[in-house]
Amino acid sequence: MVKLSNDFIDTYIAYFQEMRWVFLGCLAFLILFLVIYILISRSIKKTSSNDGDSTSKSASVMENGLFRIDIGNCQGIGEREEQQDAFAFSPSSNWKDKGFLAVLCDGMGGLDAGASISNKLVSDIISEFPYSFDKLKDGWILDALSNEIYQTHFGRGGTTVVITYVQNDKMWFASVGDSDLFLLRNNHIYAMNVRQEYGNQLLMRAADGAISLDQALIHSDAPALTEFMGAQHVNADYSITPWQVMDNDVYLLCSDGISDTLSFDEIREAMMHTPSECAELLEKGIMTKNKRFQDNYTAIVFSVHRIGGK
Repeated sequence: MVKLSNDFIDTYIAYFQEMRWVFLGCLAFLILFLVIYILISRSIKKTSSNDGDSTSKSASVMENGLFRIDIGNCQGIGEREEQQDAFAFSPSSNWKDKGFLAVLCDGMGGLDAGASISNKLVSDIISEFPYSFDKLKDGWILDALSNEIYQTHFGRGGTTVVITYVQNDKMWFASVGDSDLFLLRNNHIYAMNVRQEYGNQLLMRAADGAISLDQALIHSDAPALTEFMGAQHVNADYSITPWQVMDNDVYLLCSDGISDTLSFDEIREAMMHTPSECAELLEKGIMTKNKRFQDNYTAIVFSVHRIGGK
């Protein structure tokens, strides 16, 4: 056994006392370095989620001889682990003869295969294009597609959907779930579809006096969907007759990651700009809000301009 002398121990203690501030300084520097590294890593991860996984805003133009359509879009993952939104619009080459179709889906978090279901549904809807208004008017196409999803997932997976179809100067829409369709016309914003949420049923019960308005507004199940693609049968919200398209109309299809984060006024203000600028403003608004647990967000914006119009 080695025995250290008292002189050696005294020398070591004296040396440590003299150098302790150097050691403490090095330790503090190491801790600071680790903190900075962690913060930068989180920042990079967040930037990757919100920017790197964002679909760049696009601007494209279609003409059919009567109208010109300008299109913009944005998409981001938010604070979620994966992107479960999906969207698409029909090729510009089909616009003149077959019309313009836009579709957006928001896969249901917490259920099976939300991402794959939303992407497949978008693909199926686009592949069936073009449609006729006679086939679309009663919503039977969405009911059939929902049943196909049900046969695979048996109600354990699903998605929302919102569709617009423009042919000549007419527009048809349909939706299932809580994704939104807004119209900006003459500087006024309108919600064209009705969210199929339990909260709307609660408000109807409040109107009948069955429950109080406060009970309806604060009910924990108010956001729950009453219809979704993936049920055995669905009752879509749809336009019974084609909607008359007017010069300078602006339409916005969006998932609730946008409409639950931004206010009506904020959405309206964004829609006052060109479609590509609108998409950028919507995404900027979401980034500014920095909402905790921000959902996936997706938007398709298109404006309609009569050729030779005002």
